[in-house]
Amino acid sequence: MRSALTVARVTSLLGVFLAVSVLMGFIGAGLAAPVVGVAGIAAREGVGMFERLPGDLEQNPLAEQSRILTADGTVLATPAEQNRIIVGSEDISEWMKHAQVAIEDERFYDHGGMDVEGLGRAVFQNVTTDSTQGGSTLTQQYIKLALQDQALREGNAEAWDAAQARTGMPGYVRKLRELKYAITLEERLTKDEILTGYLNLAFFGQRTYGVEAAARFYFDTSAADLTIAQSALLAGVVQTPSTTNPVSNPEAAQARRDLVLAKMHELEMITDGQYQAALDLPVANMLEVTESQRSCFNSRNPYFCDYVEAWLMEQPALGDTQDERWSTLTTAGLTVETTLDLELSDQLHEMLQDATPLDNEYYLASAASVVEPGTGHILAFNQSSKYSLNETQDRIRETSVNWNVDSRYGGPGGMELGSVAKAYTLVDALEKGVPIEGDLAIPEPEKATWGNVWLEDPDDPVAQADWPNDPDDVFDAVVFFPEDFQEGCTIGEDHWTVRNAGDNEMPKTIPLRRATALSINTAFAALASQVGTCDIGDTMTTMGLTNASGQTYGVDPGNPDSKLATSLVLGSDWSSPLTVAASYATFASGGIYCPPVPVTRVLDADGNELPLQVEECRRAIDEDIALGAVELLKDVVDPLGSGYKAVLEGERPAAGKTGTNNNASHTWFAGFTPQLSTAVFVGNIPGAARYEGTLVDLRIGDIVVDGPLYGSSVAAPTWKRIMDWTSRDLPVEDWDPPSSELLTGKRVSIPDVVGMDVREARERLQEAGLTASVTRIASRAPEGQVVYTTPGVGSSVVTADPVVLHVASGSASAAASRSAPQPGPAPQPAPSPAPQPAPAPPAPSPSPSPSPSPSPSPSPSPSPSPSPSPAPAPAPPPTNPGEPVDPPGDPGIPEPPDDDE
Repeated sequence: MRSALTVARVTSLLGVFLAVSVLMGFIGAGLAAPVVGVAGIAAREGVGMFERLPGDLEQNPLAEQSRILTADGTVLATPAEQNRIIVGSEDISEWMKHAQVAIEDERFYDHGGMDVEGLGRAVFQNVTTDSTQGGSTLTQQYIKLALQDQALREGNAEAWDAAQARTGMPGYVRKLRELKYAITLEERLTKDEILTGYLNLAFFGQRTYGVEAAARFYFDTSAADLTIAQSALLAGVVQTPSTTNPVSNPEAAQARRDLVLAKMHELEMITDGQYQAALDLPVANMLEVTESQRSCFNSRNPYFCDYVEAWLMEQPALGDTQDERWSTLTTAGLTVETTLDLELSDQLHEMLQDATPLDNEYYLASAASVVEPGTGHILAFNQSSKYSLNETQDRIRETSVNWNVDSRYGGPGGMELGSVAKAYTLVDALEKGVPIEGDLAIPEPEKATWGNVWLEDPDDPVAQADWPNDPDDVFDAVVFFPEDFQEGCTIGEDHWTVRNAGDNEMPKTIPLRRATALSINTAFAALASQVGTCDIGDTMTTMGLTNASGQTYGVDPGNPDSKLATSLVLGSDWSSPLTVAASYATFASGGIYCPPVPVTRVLDADGNELPLQVEECRRAIDEDIALGAVELLKDVVDPLGSGYKAVLEGERPAAGKTGTNNNASHTWFAGFTPQLSTAVFVGNIPGAARYEGTLVDLRIGDIVVDGPLYGSSVAAPTWKRIMDWTSRDLPVEDWDPPSSELLTGKRVSIPDVVGMDVREARERLQEAGLTASVTRIASRAPEGQVVYTTPGVGSSVVTADPVVLHVASGSASAAASRSAPQPGPAPQPAPSPAPQPAPAPPAPSPSPSPSPSPSPSPSPSPSPSPSPSPAPAPAPPPTNPGEPVDPPGDPGIPEPPDDDE
């Protein structure tokens, strides 16, 4: 064998010298001079030129498609600059190797890189006839393809032209260079290695490079399983793929295939029977074209695929810049293993389209994200629209905008959270000592109307004199003031009138359980004023809730641009379903927040794992606090709670929260079990078409909504459907109960806060584990000073009992009454035993929700002045900067369980 190779090499070198002599003779003469006359000179010049050419091809790795896989290993997409899949020799059919050698270089295994006989014949024919014939070996062709690929990858136009040159001096130089590279390559690689490299590099038409991609595209098979007929067809395409393309020109492809088969038969690579059987197969019947998934567009979930690619563009392991990372993803043959449950993804799409059919007249759309607590793995997300780069005019039926994600990943800017935000107030309240079985004190209601008009404002005689004629335009509201909230996280007006949906009850106290189950606006506004709005913002940030622009809710009290109380308490800010699902998973996992992650591993072409930068899971809140919040949120997913339509099959333990914005254009249900966290959005998509009427009494496909569109209307039952399906094979699990101290509180003494500023008094009470509500009274004391407390200073109370701070109002009416006797501090009551937890009063049975009303369209950026949600009226009401985020509803409609979305 060694002697045969030596002979082949010597023969090749002699052939090179002969070829160079002949070729350079024609070049040097420049005239139609006899070949013999210049042969000697040309030989000497040719040898010198040949020796000066580089001999070792430094080839860059081939551009190879990457693969994005789902959790079960299914290929989701193959991002690629070139649709190529590199395979080894053992993964290529022997028939394919035989076919390529037969048609391109039948003496491939006998020569040393140059076929002297073939070159001589080509030179003679090209000189003596008008036709041209190539004399290149497979090795030379491999060199040519490699040089072209390298020039293309490097964007080197000069190198590309040199690799393509066919005539004149550039053409001869190209041939000489290929000859020398070929001889050198044959010294370094085996014949099988060269042939395998060629088959991986060759272009087979239809944007497919390499035999594996071609086998998958044309026949939906692998290169290893190619038959004789399939191999012959592919081998025939390589020479002129534009004219012998089996898809566009099956007749020419068949003629070329038959030529390959004849050559294989002539060389005794196949038998007579095999030859005839392959000839009898029409090319058209052989094809089983399978479009490649080069882009996310063709994948089973393009939205998730787009997100994965955007997420990978943030990974330094793929490169230092976006361009480098994209090049790595599309050329380096990466294997990207994702968290996507493909079956769940498909189910989500179907369920969401059932919830909001594409042709509904209200332009309602839906999106949902499912995250695994404790890992942050994104099991699936999807949306009701069809994926399209050419959006429909409404941007609802077809769009490429990913509604589930934040803006940096291609999202629309998020959606208003509504009462989904109230869950974070619960966390802060429990941390400040408010027990689960505690009662909340709510200030006395006063009369108000649209536009944040406080009709009983003692400093606004115009408001008092200008009461609306229509009693339906007057409602009870609790009035809050800037000093009721932490500095830097307060309201942007002199006062804020907060009402309950449907103008529901305004009790002086309400159990925290009931306030949570029914999402009472006034109760949560009062609670937030007691526990501190800036601290609620910090809790949101700690638990991973950001707005869709990526801004956190952590608040600097000295920053005038800090979030307002209305954004933090009642949810007028905007976030994405994926962010909400990941944040709510913190409750499910016992206080551990895990950033959402779509990718578990990335392997390079050699199987080495790349180091990904993934933020680790961390403890966000104390486990007992998380369990306490779960205990309260479980009352929502209850037949008597606002999420009564979300109760899971078999009474599987679950917790969650409804949410609705001012005009019911954004509705939510976010909830979780110990194993799953899911956020469902239903409403109008920012930047897309929106319904201009009142979203009341709707028929959406087969769904009938009686009354307004609330989070409990469509989002909650859709959440239930998703969770029931996803949990079908999971064991039923529940959380441990919270500690007894968190349930009932502990006994403390009320510190002396009389004479303090109201904010200072709140802080002193919080240090003692107490919360306080504020009642303003006429007094000679300076405005904002605590006059006395109820119970009185020094009283022994449990933290479940609220403390009322009686604060000087400083109003004109107070000044007028200064001559009247002023109340002094309340007498100090004797210590009493700790009260037993009282059961929550029965809630009304489920019934249609109250009706929301039209209001100005929401802005995609947070606003310190959320728009009102007035009841239907002949004329639109003025803008109300202090109106609660949730729709107030129509007092004439029966009261539902979810009275304060």
